[in-house]
Amino acid sequence: QAHSVSKDVACAVIKEMEGTRVKSNYEADDEALAAEAKASPQMYVAVAIAMVGAAMFGFDQGNFGNVQAFKSFRREWCLGRYGDEESCGDEGSLDNDDWNDHFVTWGATLITFGAAAGAIIAGPPLTNKLGRRPCIQIGGAVCLVGCLMASYASFHSVEEFFVGRFVTGIGVGISCFALPLYNAEISTPSIRGATGSLFQLNVVVGCFISCLITFLDKDWYVGMLLPGLAGAVLTVGGFFIPESPRFVMEKMIHKEGPEAAMNSGLRYLKRIRSGDVHPEANEILTQIKEEMDIEHVSFLGLFKERNLRKRVLIACTLVVGQQATGVNAFLGYAATLFKECGIENPILFNSVFNSIMIFGCVAGLLLVDSKYGGRRCQLLVATAMMGPPLVVAGLALQFQWPGIITMVTVIIYGVGFQFAWGTIPWIYPAEIFSMAEKESAVSLAVGVNYVANAAIIYITPTLMKWSTPGTLLFFGALNVLNAIFVLVYIKETKGVALEHIPDLFRRHKALAGEDSSSDSDLSTSASEF
Repeated sequence: QAHSVSKDVACAVIKEMEGTRVKSNYEADDEALAAEAKASPQMYVAVAIAMVGAAMFGFDQGNFGNVQAFKSFRREWCLGRYGDEESCGDEGSLDNDDWNDHFVTWGATLITFGAAAGAIIAGPPLTNKLGRRPCIQIGGAVCLVGCLMASYASFHSVEEFFVGRFVTGIGVGISCFALPLYNAEISTPSIRGATGSLFQLNVVVGCFISCLITFLDKDWYVGMLLPGLAGAVLTVGGFFIPESPRFVMEKMIHKEGPEAAMNSGLRYLKRIRSGDVHPEANEILTQIKEEMDIEHVSFLGLFKERNLRKRVLIACTLVVGQQATGVNAFLGYAATLFKECGIENPILFNSVFNSIMIFGCVAGLLLVDSKYGGRRCQLLVATAMMGPPLVVAGLALQFQWPGIITMVTVIIYGVGFQFAWGTIPWIYPAEIFSMAEKESAVSLAVGVNYVANAAIIYITPTLMKWSTPGTLLFFGALNVLNAIFVLVYIKETKGVALEHIPDLFRRHKALAGEDSSSDSDLSTSASEF
């Protein structure tokens, strides 16, 4: 399937704004062979080690939702600061607005603000100057420092705790900015989506492990340190994975010329591919040469050309849609929200909730690059599994139906999220941009993701104060909007070589060689921005 797509697109016009050039038969053959590149075991090892960065975020999503309900945590941070024995107790803390608004909400939100800063401000220069791999490692080290500041080195200071949460987020953001780039550039086209799904699988596994640990061990220091332990593994493990061949070739061609770039690319590709790597190296080198006169697109530059602007808006809307599903409301306030839903042991149910979500993630991973799955269709199926169950759960709470209905519908919702919405918004933005566009575009998308995450976490307590059934119905309605967005704007990228994906978002007339700026182009379809 990857071969047929590449063959169809191989003779298309590749220059966006500066004339046209038809590829030779030799180049077309290289593209077809590059699309059929075979992965070596070393590639899977490299992706697996790098994806520990996703576990950092998963550990934090799973741990803070539980740790905030620990007696030891409330005695450390609530008692004497935000309330007394009664208002900081198991039941009293649920209605303690001072505690929830001024500590719990900020403790949950600051990590996402930090992640946005790491992804937008620190991630791009680090990954451009040092490389994808060092960027991932630095993020792990920063996360470890932040977790220590929020646990053993907090020194009973609220300010120190908050700074630690923010620094933890910066580390997560730096790593998670580079991870999609690294995965997309190191993976073969035929399995790029499946390996990209490892990102969300690691988030889910990290959530589950942290839930399990915090269920068995009520020491809040250990719970808050968990993401930092993953960061330490990532920092050390990074020394055993190769740099992205695309990044190496791009740097070498500017420093020492095409021949040196080809030799370096071949050397790095041989570490992660089996068989002949020359076609893939030729394809990468051809693309880099075409982009040599194009400087990396700035953030403002992302919105100047219509096709690029369209892809940027699609990527950003997709990651906002991921947060609009409401999953981080469940993860960030698991103990509180599940207790409000009438579940007697919310920490135990949260562990069950996260463990079952793993199955949805694995199913999505197996299908995303198969003939039965894909980006677009899985997003639509997942939305159908999420919106209606949330509506039923909200009605069950409102009309006091049996509690089992709420638990079952919430679990179905969680499986649906991990089947597609947890995975694909991390894959898609890294796929739909060229090398010149990718750093700024992916940085923006990751940053928007974390800002949207922070917004959801911040408004959730207000929504729950207003109405817990209403909160579930609100997120159910947002899932309906997600379905409309996917139907109108998302294009299938399964099995398409990275070099050809931007062409999927062009008008057919432009691909046929007609002037895309003609008068007829002023009349756009519903899917054009």
